[in-house]
Amino acid sequence: MDKTDTRTVMEQVIESCRRAYEARMPLIMLDTMEYEPVEEIALSGQLVAPVLSVEDPFGDKEMAYYSFLGERPDRLSRCVNLSFRHEDLRAVQQLSGDLDACGNPGIFIIALSSCPPSDEGRRLENLRAYVRSYLSCRDNSSPLRCSCVLLYGDISALTPDLLPYTEIVELPFPRKREIIALIRDMLLGSGHGPLPEDEIQQLASDLSGLGLCEARRLIFRLISVRTARGELLIDSTAERRKTVLSVKKQSLLRNGGLLELCEAESGSLAGMESYIKWVKSRRDSMQQPEDYLLQRGNTPPNGVLLCGVPGCGKSEAAKLLYTYWDRRLPLLKLSVDQLMGGYVGDSERNMRTALRQAEAMAPCIVWIDELDKGFSAAASGGGDNGTFKRMFGRLLSWMQDNRRACFIFATANDISHLPDEFFRSGRFDELFSVYLPTGAECRGIFREQMRRADERRRTEAEDRGLAPEDFPPPLFDNGSNGGEGDSAENDCYSDEHCLEKITAAFAESGKFLTGADITKIVNTVLLELNSSPAAPIKAGEWCAKLCALAKSPTLSTYGSGSASLDSIAVCYLRLLGRNFVSASADTLFDRRHFRRSYDEAHSRVHVSYAPPENFERPSDPYDLALYEELLSRFPRIADRMENAALERLCSD
Repeated sequence: MDKTDTRTVMEQVIESCRRAYEARMPLIMLDTMEYEPVEEIALSGQLVAPVLSVEDPFGDKEMAYYSFLGERPDRLSRCVNLSFRHEDLRAVQQLSGDLDACGNPGIFIIALSSCPPSDEGRRLENLRAYVRSYLSCRDNSSPLRCSCVLLYGDISALTPDLLPYTEIVELPFPRKREIIALIRDMLLGSGHGPLPEDEIQQLASDLSGLGLCEARRLIFRLISVRTARGELLIDSTAERRKTVLSVKKQSLLRNGGLLELCEAESGSLAGMESYIKWVKSRRDSMQQPEDYLLQRGNTPPNGVLLCGVPGCGKSEAAKLLYTYWDRRLPLLKLSVDQLMGGYVGDSERNMRTALRQAEAMAPCIVWIDELDKGFSAAASGGGDNGTFKRMFGRLLSWMQDNRRACFIFATANDISHLPDEFFRSGRFDELFSVYLPTGAECRGIFREQMRRADERRRTEAEDRGLAPEDFPPPLFDNGSNGGEGDSAENDCYSDEHCLEKITAAFAESGKFLTGADITKIVNTVLLELNSSPAAPIKAGEWCAKLCALAKSPTLSTYGSGSASLDSIAVCYLRLLGRNFVSASADTLFDRRHFRRSYDEAHSRVHVSYAPPENFERPSDPYDLALYEELLSRFPRIADRMENAALERLCSD
């Protein structure tokens, strides 16, 4: 619909139906699964024109009108005849027996399903017979031509021979101003006093993405149901938000579960300083896109793509993006496997539906995890009859043309599986590369995982209803618990020397770490220690356990072993050859040192990483060991990756 259109959603749909009816389209299909809005359209639209000559003997036309109903109209369950005469509603009655003798025209509401019941085949046959009779009739004043058939349900249930004679009318989601008006009207009608303007604005944003009837039912629940404390849901900010999120999750599930509404725990992200700085700088423009558009004329950011080594925090960055923006924007996870349908056209339709839902819930965050796995067939031209290519093309067009505040957060491990179109300017605002964390970042991740373990312990105590004095002691010594000796030596969180010894031990063992590895290691050591220690764990004890685990032959990490390090080197070279910005402030390799040349004599592409002689090598023992391991692999890996695949990946 036109953005300048000031009509309500229902007025827009009724007008579209009226135009289709006046154009004498035999069938009108409403793109909705709900009966409630369809009935409202039929009752308020008055689509049926008055009978001009009720005395006329309709003859064959009358028989054609009855042939649509079939011999047993009562078998057409959920089919309602809304009889009109002189544009006045006379009665609402179930179709049973014969129509009245005068042959009044009517509106017939019929539900269609993609999983047809036993009588669906007969229903489609009746529709075919109706369309044939409708098209052969030339008397626009006959009941047949003055009737209206409203279909709703699954569009894919329409057979190809019926589609040319069907007007498909989309039910748009209500805009924010319409939801605000609905909230105020329902509050006034219920006798509830007005809410503060900021709460109305926030509630309207929370209700975005729901259909008009869904929003109406939810508002009625908020102003009618009371909490355990006796206050109305709409008066309790926490309970109101919890109720809205629950209803939106159910709504997404009822619509096929194409989008998943995610929640995220509070926390921080160790490393990725450049990415975090970028995100924080766009916080206000995403939270208040309408205000920024009004004041500055700039559109909200499109999104970011994070590519890199698996297990290094890309998915965690999506969840924490939700908390960085104060949990005010819904986090919607789009899984490509959920979009795949069993019939031709289902997958493309699911993609359109999912993107339409995302637009309706704007401003929002659309999280597409492991994009390379979902759309690898689009790059390789796999044997899927072009389904992935069409879905991929639809997504690309939407990313380029969409002007709603839908922030795309996409992650990928292997960019060689992504088509080049993804990296074109305008798809994403920024392309971030994610590498193995440096030594300092590893130590920060250790601290964060230790903090989270301690926080989970405290949360469990609160959930059990323990009094504060009965809470277990802190899991780790923070240097202020009366430990022996200098408190700094016992502080597990700030003892940098202890954490440096830990990372050095892993480097000596040739076991380089990802964030996922560190999470597993912390949990492993905590299981080996007393599950409910009488005293906090001291830094020396913690350091000894981790160093011993680093030297254990049974422990393997993603960055250990020749094959794993080779795959990591491949990932580094691919990202260095692209126009990616490092998500971390500190990086071991500079993309300016990446070189590419073409040997015309042998028709080969030569790729290398060649830092200048005066380049200062890392001083941290962990960083130096990782740098040398990968640098030694680059020439061999680059030689193996060259020619067609690498030429395509590194082309400008």
